Amino acid sequence: MRDNGKRITLAGALSIFFSAAVAAADLRLVDAARNQDPQQVRTLLNQRVDVNARSGDGSTALLWAAHWNAVDTAALLIRAGADPNAANDFRMTPLSQACTNGSATFVDLLLKAGANPNTPVATGVPPIMTCARSGSLDAVRRLVAGDADVNAKEPSQNQTALMWAAAEHHPEIVRTLIDSKADLRARTKSGFTVLHFAARVGDIESARLLLAAGVDINTRSQPEPAPEAAPEAAPPAAPVTDGPTPLLVATLRSQVPLAIFLLEQGADPNLAGAGLTPLHWASATWENGTANPVYGFEEPMAGIADRRAKLQLVKALLARGASPNARMTRPKPAFAGGFTDARGATPFLLASSVDDVEMMRLLLAAGADPKLMTETNTTAVMAAAALNHPVGESPVTEKQALEAVRFLLDLGVSAGGVTTFDENALFGPAYRGWNTLLELLIEKGADVNVVSKAGVTPWLAASGYGDRLGGVLYNKEGADILARRGADPKLGRPCQAQNKCR
Repeated sequence: MRDNGKRITLAGALSIFFSAAVAAADLRLVDAARNQDPQQVRTLLNQRVDVNARSGDGSTALLWAAHWNAVDTAALLIRAGADPNAANDFRMTPLSQACTNGSATFVDLLLKAGANPNTPVATGVPPIMTCARSGSLDAVRRLVAGDADVNAKEPSQNQTALMWAAAEHHPEIVRTLIDSKADLRARTKSGFTVLHFAARVGDIESARLLLAAGVDINTRSQPEPAPEAAPEAAPPAAPVTDGPTPLLVATLRSQVPLAIFLLEQGADPNLAGAGLTPLHWASATWENGTANPVYGFEEPMAGIADRRAKLQLVKALLARGASPNARMTRPKPAFAGGFTDARGATPFLLASSVDDVEMMRLLLAAGADPKLMTETNTTAVMAAAALNHPVGESPVTEKQALEAVRFLLDLGVSAGGVTTFDENALFGPAYRGWNTLLELLIEKGADVNVVSKAGVTPWLAASGYGDRLGGVLYNKEGADILARRGADPKLGRPCQAQNKCR
């Protein structure tokens, strides 16, 4: 095919044809609905224009009426023969649009006109999920009465309407969906249940309804198994089968009232499905670059910011039997900052890592053993002295650290010893410039000439020849203190990395 001497492909010809067809179509009705002009809509309908004409993106006048929640206009269009199931190029239907607006009246009008209650939009989300999220109880009830599938799932994460209702704090919709036989055991691809969703946002009323309906209060997230790898590929990592409980999710999200409610209802505080218990998280803070009061940022995933609520939850956990000597079985969650040597840590050691003496006393009174170490042999004194805790992620001062270290020393925790990386308690204050603490630890027996596996000594760390994991670049006063106390500047080798020298 040629046009003005140029060859036109079949695809190009079809594009020209459809463009011309759209241009030739009478789009006045679509424009009137889009412009919210009901009088023009009525006039055009009296002229018998095509009520189902589509604009360039496939939108009809009825879809635009749904967008603006123009019920009277929509009724006129439907009486004139508008197709209630006509979707645009994004597969948005009038019914899904009405659910986006939370308009029960519009939903009812469309269903009576023959709208399919289960047609999803392009992302796979069905109308009932959108209505549940919007919070319109009457709209959800009308969809249920119209045979909408209450257990329909969107394909991205397999979430359901019940989950979306809980996630948006809509307990009355949760109740309606429960009564409509929604699947209470449904899980997302990551393994979360509806109770996890309620816990995440602190929806106590929805949690109460779910527990009354028989949901297991200690249910753990169970992600779908990873797809099998091709024979030539590396074997997949073992799937995580013991994820967080709703109690842990509530604790991680700082939803203290809900966490306490779950404890009162019998939640087990010692389940450590994600590698830690709620007491581990509540006993410390977990600042990072995007959740750090030092930088002016605060958000729930950095620990419980409300001090009163934090202590209330810790006391409630201990009263319900939470173990103060439980060990973390995995590294800290990927989203968490703060203390970097968490595997094997107890709640007491984590409280020590942020120099929270009040918390340490509370855990000690509940039976915490202050001498327990992490898997790398980090002691509570080392943690309190800032070892394995980047300075840029901690609002702790030297004064607080001195109080915590002295408290630990009085409990009989040694200032000596080394980790499996051959680091000792002097590295933290050497990097940070906490020189009063440095002298205290030396007096209490910390070795000034320990050489880490990376070849770094406390003197090298203070002199600016260690890594750059936070702290001062050059702590001359600290280096001089170490030299006076017998540090050999010829030991070790510089390791000026941007990450930990290991």
